[in-house]
Amino acid sequence: MVKGTRITVDLGNEELLKAIKIAAIDQRKAMRQIIVEALQEWLEKRGKTKGKSWQEMMEAVDEYRKALGLSG
Repeated sequence: MVKGTRITVDLGNEELLKAIKIAAIDQRKAMRQIIVEALQEWLEKRGKTKGKSWQEMMEAVDEYRKALGLSG
């Protein structure tokens, strides 16, 4: 993982945040690690990154941005 890569996420649910904090304590891991592992597992289950190159993933991001009108 690239050091310093950050995102801000509104979980929309205080109970979810509490559950993540408890899981981090129970597993003796940082919250960051719990969240990264969960996201990686989610991506793997959806099969979105399997067999795709970095360039293919970035092209998909560009298409998404264009569809939303975020890039020219």
